[in-house]
Amino acid sequence: MTGARDDDEVEHLRELVGPSETSYQQLRRDRDEAQRVARDALAEVGELRGRITEMSVQLSRARQDQDLLQRRVEMSAAERLLDRASQRWTTSIAPRARRLFGR
Repeated sequence: MTGARDDDEVEHLRELVGPSETSYQQLRRDRDEAQRVARDALAEVGELRGRITEMSVQLSRARQDQDLLQRRVEMSAAERLLDRASQRWTTSIAPRARRLFGR
């Protein structure tokens, strides 16, 4: 008799509360799908942040190049020659000399 009463109570609760077992399974599937979509969205956010960082670096480099070109436009021919020689020294000749002489 207790078993029948428990079954009746379970049925009564199901009627009051709502979804059946199939609905529970659908809710689980919906939850799993929502979690997958959320993971995918987070991955996309990470990718977009990476692209923004890369674009920020490129913009900084472009601004540096623009500043350098602007400075060179305002230089006399002799100043421009000295500037380019200095740049060549620091980027090409000095590193090679250090490697040759072991410093």
